[in-house]
Amino acid sequence: MLSSATKAAAGVTKALAEHDVRSKLDRSLDRAGEEARHVVDDLSDRANEAGAKVRHLFDGASERVGHASDRLNREVHDNPVRSTLVALGAGVVLGYLLRR
Repeated sequence: MLSSATKAAAGVTKALAEHDVRSKLDRSLDRAGEEARHVVDDLSDRANEAGAKVRHLFDGASERVGHASDRLNREVHDNPVRSTLVALGAGVVLGYLLRR
């Protein structure tokens, strides 16, 4: 049989070991949380950079489409007969290609 002093010492040892394990677990969880925050911050920065690039590309493309639309409208108003003949020719070619 174990003496009461041995049992008390075992209880203290067990409590200290549990406290040590909990402390290590808490530190590990804190480090993991810190790493996760760094990863999220990095991904957020990269997503913001990608969004800015996409906005820039979209703005540039939108501007080019606007200029092309203006040029096309000007061409149609300046040369309505030629524009009609080009449209007719494109329609004939497309009709021929779609029939095949």
